[in-house]
Amino acid sequence: MKNTYITLATFAFLGISIAKSNAQQNNLSLTSTALASSSQNGFSPEKAIDGNSDQSSSWKSNVTSESSWLMVRLPGATEIVRIDVNFAVNSPILAEFKLQIMHNGSWQNVREIKENNQQEVSIALKKPVLSDRIRFFAQTNKEVAITELAIYGQEYVDSSALDVKKVLVNQSGFNLNRPKRFSAPTLSATAPFTVIDQSTKQVVFSGALNNHVGDFSEFNPLSSNDFAVVVEGEESFPFRIGVNWMERVTYRNMVDFMLGARHFVGTTDEIRPLSWEWRDGDFFNWAEQSLVSLYLSNPAAFDRMEQTVQYVPNDSFPKEYHGMWGKLEAYAANTPDIVQLIHWDADVKISQGLEHEMQKAELAYFLYAWPYLKQWLPQQNFDKVYSYLKDKWEKETVSEYSSTQYDLSPSHNLLELKTKLGSTKGELPPGHSVIPNLMMYEVTMRRGELDAQKYFEAAFKQMDWMIKNLDWNDPMTTKGQRMSEHITMRAFAYFYTQYPDRAPQGLKKKVEEWAKVALSRSDNYWDFRKYSAEEWTPPSWNETGNVLGFPAALFSAMSVLDDQEMKASLEVLAWSHLDNSFGRNPTGRHFSFRGPAEIEGVELGWYSYHKGGYGLLEEVKFVFDGSPKSFHYPNNPEVGNLGWTEGWVQFNTAFNTSMAYLANYYSSINMEQQSDELTIKLKASLNFDPTKKEPVKVLLSNSNGQGIWVELEEESPYSEFFIGNFKIANGSVESEGKSLDVKYGEELTVKYGFGFMEKVDVLTIEH
Repeated sequence: MKNTYITLATFAFLGISIAKSNAQQNNLSLTSTALASSSQNGFSPEKAIDGNSDQSSSWKSNVTSESSWLMVRLPGATEIVRIDVNFAVNSPILAEFKLQIMHNGSWQNVREIKENNQQEVSIALKKPVLSDRIRFFAQTNKEVAITELAIYGQEYVDSSALDVKKVLVNQSGFNLNRPKRFSAPTLSATAPFTVIDQSTKQVVFSGALNNHVGDFSEFNPLSSNDFAVVVEGEESFPFRIGVNWMERVTYRNMVDFMLGARHFVGTTDEIRPLSWEWRDGDFFNWAEQSLVSLYLSNPAAFDRMEQTVQYVPNDSFPKEYHGMWGKLEAYAANTPDIVQLIHWDADVKISQGLEHEMQKAELAYFLYAWPYLKQWLPQQNFDKVYSYLKDKWEKETVSEYSSTQYDLSPSHNLLELKTKLGSTKGELPPGHSVIPNLMMYEVTMRRGELDAQKYFEAAFKQMDWMIKNLDWNDPMTTKGQRMSEHITMRAFAYFYTQYPDRAPQGLKKKVEEWAKVALSRSDNYWDFRKYSAEEWTPPSWNETGNVLGFPAALFSAMSVLDDQEMKASLEVLAWSHLDNSFGRNPTGRHFSFRGPAEIEGVELGWYSYHKGGYGLLEEVKFVFDGSPKSFHYPNNPEVGNLGWTEGWVQFNTAFNTSMAYLANYYSSINMEQQSDELTIKLKASLNFDPTKKEPVKVLLSNSNGQGIWVELEEESPYSEFFIGNFKIANGSVESEGKSLDVKYGEELTVKYGFGFMEKVDVLTIEH
């Protein structure tokens, strides 16, 4: 969660050896890049870091500016020990200025200089400062002219980071019939490559790199063998290619993480700060919507999952825990784990009376999903949550106990237009009220409420404002929202897919513009969407959740767009970011420290994990501990374990959401009639093991609303499809001893998934 830089003392504590790559201080500016607040013609910022002290080779600011700054970005994080500022001879000497480093997304003063009267100022730092960007800042409207801004320090190499594979893949494996790509940044840009079957040592696929990227998407073996990519004699980690492979290795892990990260009843019963439903969850953890989306997208996968926990009554805890949960009645004994988690989130919110706009908004998902949850939950649950939201939805203020210092909301009335963007903390993403308002509209319409329209109007106004005002070229509307970025594009997709005839004008065009910006920032040998043209990641931030949540935004956009070529390119990005988290990145490591022990096929986990913190997540399964920072890109693995490492619930919920939208995007269902036989074919992420039969039941209904569950079986051991053939005889469809009345000209409906994730097909019976 936190974002700072690790000191060398921390390296020693972690047992990481550090070797100096150069024993002498060196001017790091010479291999850096420079930006400035302004510059005069012929005096660009690069001239202040070119090593030329001639007066003609200077940076000069515009005199109309109220302040001036010159920022130097180093190739990687380095310990800075001295900074020299040489002012041009024929320009004023500045008496006051500041030297700053980027920290937690903002500039932090390292030294404040006052009463300076020197043309050349050399500033030795008492303690080395570790950073990859340094800024000279002056509060003045006079011309600032600097011939050289020299930054001296030592470049350090983390010896534990030197054995990075030269061919970098998703260490676990790839899904059949999906993009399969890898990176070889240090090898020849167009070198030939082969895919080797590890059991036979035979070449099973071959191709050539394109700008250090290899693509073997067309290779779809029907086997359980291990494979490896070989380029110029260098071999990748072994991996597998299987149907629904990513789902196979993550579904149980996703649920286990959420179970373990629960506040009070997870892996620890300690009461933690900044925590309500989840430890270190904060008010913008998006947990409820991630869990509801997961379940609605692929319910059979979670219904069949082993139930591992039971209800924990609040009164079984000491008095300091009383009232923390328990206002919602307990669920049935056979409730699936994921439904228990959905109930837990809502119960804590209601029990503690959480009023923050985002906490309230999450409860709309609970009400929306009620028809699909009520088989396990008492009616009291719906009634309690519904009454609470009707009372609190338009409440503008928030009780202190349900907010934190990160709260930037001007108002907590969810019907109001939201025009304020959050920071890179991720606490106020554009469009966070759109889906909740549309869900409240649907829930209140379902109940025949006279004021239902107000929720739709609020969502419409919000979406219309976003279409007209969001500038996708500004990173703060996209990657700058960090792990919350997916909220925005999901709002666009929900409105478009659920209300195509009532959506604001220009919605699809706005999504197309977003896609073009995303693709324009992804042309590199990682297929990695950058923060901006200049920056790879949000400066100085731990962006783990953004990489994990970005596929949800991409699949959302793909559900709106028509351009097949653009959609194919976005699909590559969706999978490349999942691959990035599984080792296809400059560090060559999976984002989870315990990945090798917890995730099938992972060989190399993250460098370390965080002990303690608000979340106490070290004992929880499937924690995403860290990810490459700005200074690791484009390919600097030697800087090693620099930057903050700590898991956060928000990172995992972003991944949950991506996996929900992935399942939904690839799901489909259809029916065909041939003579007296009805064939139903489902495509869904349900075949996890080719050695086992994993049937699925879907609901088949007639025009009268009658329905029966019919069972489909895998088309073949490695197929994504499930098929069932059913006889139509004597005016009915028969399945497992049950029958459904059908008549000539009548419509049959078959469904998989629920709500906005539902896939449906309708067939008119011909005879």
